[in-house]
Amino acid sequence: TVRASSIGDSLMAKYLLEQVHARFPHARLGLVVASRGGMIRDLLAAYPWIEVVEANRRHPGALWQFIKNFWRSDLGVTQYTGGVLNLSTKLIARLLTRRGGLIGFVDRSPLNSLIYDTLLPHHERAGVPRLLECSALAAAGIPVTARMTFKYLPQPGLLERLGLQKKNYVVVGLFSGADARGLSPQRKQDLVDALVQSLPQEVFVFIGTKTERQKLLELRLPKNAVIADTSVQEAAALIDQASAMVSLGTGTSHIASHLRVPLCVLVACQGLQWVGTDQYGNAPMQVFCRPEACPGGHDYSTYGPCINAVDFDAVAAAAAGYVTGVQKGAL
Repeated sequence: TVRASSIGDSLMAKYLLEQVHARFPHARLGLVVASRGGMIRDLLAAYPWIEVVEANRRHPGALWQFIKNFWRSDLGVTQYTGGVLNLSTKLIARLLTRRGGLIGFVDRSPLNSLIYDTLLPHHERAGVPRLLECSALAAAGIPVTARMTFKYLPQPGLLERLGLQKKNYVVVGLFSGADARGLSPQRKQDLVDALVQSLPQEVFVFIGTKTERQKLLELRLPKNAVIADTSVQEAAALIDQASAMVSLGTGTSHIASHLRVPLCVLVACQGLQWVGTDQYGNAPMQVFCRPEACPGGHDYSTYGPCINAVDFDAVAAAAAGYVTGVQKGAL
């Protein structure tokens, strides 16, 4: 299966591949990304039967090895997208997959009917990723046997290294990888202030990339705050042992949902299909978004209005409810 080089997309690819693995435990299974292969391998380190392949035109050797290893595959699945999937990706998938075995999703390309054996519908806002994966599995005749879960490798000594105690801290993710889906610097500070006011004694653990961790230093954080420098596997263990997580909708929030850690998630209106019961069932989650702030569809010209308009006092109250055990209905 070919996917975007992100944690969320790769977790959905894992969901598809583990259903194939359950039905055909000896099949060779590959997840192909164009970049950040090291990060995705770290993410899926507890799944040794998934081969993560980073293949792109800048590394023709790796691309050739990929083609050699997966020549005449029985099943190929390309990713769903709100735009148009790259033609070269489709052609390589066609080259590698036996006739009858290539599954894709409708986009605006007029060539799809010439490339795919099975084309499945996809509507950007209604396209719940888990349901799209299930439709691809159904088209391949493979039953879905499990809800979405996630495994990570043991991380002994992690909490001790960071000075933390299990279930006695809240993980906070203030970044989403793109300003258009994120908070302005002032609103990041407002969210931190609201959390501290609702949970004045709680330890807050802030996570992010190296660049994002540098930006955290520009905020006014509580004295007992921890800025955690972790691998993806360590981040998963850190989230799993937290009392709750507060995050923008991003890769680590998807990890929390897979692990069923209580989550307060702020989501841009264009990404609402990635949260909710159709995606994660009854996972403990409260979703915050103000889609009416983007009346013409998501506004990509600035920091996401639909996220920045969220009531952070409500977010903080929901987080406090998870921490104290006094939970209210999802928003």
